[in-house]
Amino acid sequence: MGRKLYLILAILVVSASIKGQSVKRQLLSAKAFNFHHSFYVYGYQQVNSNLVFRCFSYSDKLQLSDSASYVLGNHVPSDFLDITADTLHHVINFYFQLADQKNRVTLLRLNDNLKTIANTDNYDANHINSLAAFDVEKYTCQQDIYIIRTAEDSSGKQFYLSKYSVKAMNKPFEYDYQWQFAFERQYIYRASIMYADSNQVMVYAQVFDGPKKGQWVLRINSHTGQLIKGTKLSSKGDTRYFLMSGFIIDKKTKSIDVIGSIYDANMIDLKNKKANFSNQSKGHQLFLVRIDSLGDVSSRIEKAFPLPIQTKTGSILQSFHLKIREFTKQKDGSYDVWADIYEQTQANILAYYSSWHFTIVPNDVDYDIVRSPLSISSKAVPNLISFAKGDTYGKFILNDIGDYDKFKYIKPVNDIVIKTGLDDLNNAFYVLRKTDLLSSRKTIYYIWMGKKGLEYKTIFTSEQGQNMAIFFTGKTSYVSFITNIGNSDFELKINTL
Repeated sequence: MGRKLYLILAILVVSASIKGQSVKRQLLSAKAFNFHHSFYVYGYQQVNSNLVFRCFSYSDKLQLSDSASYVLGNHVPSDFLDITADTLHHVINFYFQLADQKNRVTLLRLNDNLKTIANTDNYDANHINSLAAFDVEKYTCQQDIYIIRTAEDSSGKQFYLSKYSVKAMNKPFEYDYQWQFAFERQYIYRASIMYADSNQVMVYAQVFDGPKKGQWVLRINSHTGQLIKGTKLSSKGDTRYFLMSGFIIDKKTKSIDVIGSIYDANMIDLKNKKANFSNQSKGHQLFLVRIDSLGDVSSRIEKAFPLPIQTKTGSILQSFHLKIREFTKQKDGSYDVWADIYEQTQANILAYYSSWHFTIVPNDVDYDIVRSPLSISSKAVPNLISFAKGDTYGKFILNDIGDYDKFKYIKPVNDIVIKTGLDDLNNAFYVLRKTDLLSSRKTIYYIWMGKKGLEYKTIFTSEQGQNMAIFFTGKTSYVSFITNIGNSDFELKINTL
């Protein structure tokens, strides 16, 4: 007989307590995530011979909002692989796989109120999400998904943007094909989806040769797949690279602001995979391109923007590289920017060095850039960055220098930056995470400017067997989640730096 979803709050004995601003509850193998302004904690409870999956949602004040239960049958937690969870298509999906049946999976899909949308037992794992195998060049919007594929033949590489829509939300995700947009066949080097809504899809495209050589923002009709407008980031005839590192889309005015760095042929050649970053620090240039609702460039600003640290030459070439992490527009028309600086001392490895704040403020002509002092946050904590084999935390690893454009705009896979901000004295503070691969220990540090320079303290550390997470709810307030070493209960707690 198939398993059923039960509301068993009345018969399940749960130990939970709220003391002040914390919640403690018994739950095996618990994990947590933040979704739609709520905190969700999920795991197992053993009820006699049955293993029961539980999920709880809490408000930002840690008040219990909703809960859900799902009976998995006569099992113990070790019978299953780790629970997989995602929020694809703005719903919560949990996947359960028995360790000895890795080709079969059970799906439980809930909305943000933890009401059941779908549950499917013993389903073919290869079909649980028919588009999961595609690479990172995809973007979801409500019940639609956009994917960029490539095909190669003797004449070169062809890029395609395809749209699919979910067939049914109450079943494992399968998709109906809607349309396909074929990019011009010649000279496209890369195409990445920036954004999509009910009206348009925006794509960042690199064209390396021909009359359209340069970096482009393409707007494509989301209903028909027809090109609306292509906008080149550099001016006509400019052969330099305008590598995007961040963008803002104004949903009211339908305008786009794009920020990034400019590189000439002496510094980098992505097509031929060559680079010389010896002049990167003092020669760095920033651009800000504003594109109106019609796709026309309303302003294009270039600013010399030297980095506050200099490249060092010698037996090891040490260079520094800017990547925009937060780019927001203020009501007065200024821009607030948090950038991360990466250090390169090994071929094709860019490692986190520090975060840096600056503002872009309108003046009578164009803009002034107001830079904050740079404090080297990675040096405040001993051995924060590890170059041990297989350790990718805090690093962006390139296949070759031809991937440098991706470094600029793709989010790091194993980011160590949790939070940055400015204190009341306008000094930067940092919340960073360190993961030790050998011990599986995770440590979260708070770093700030003290009387003797940068100081740090440990917010908390997890030992092997513990799960932990941290979710910021304000400038200095956050909710922490941690399990005990036996992973039999968890605590959610409101904290302040």
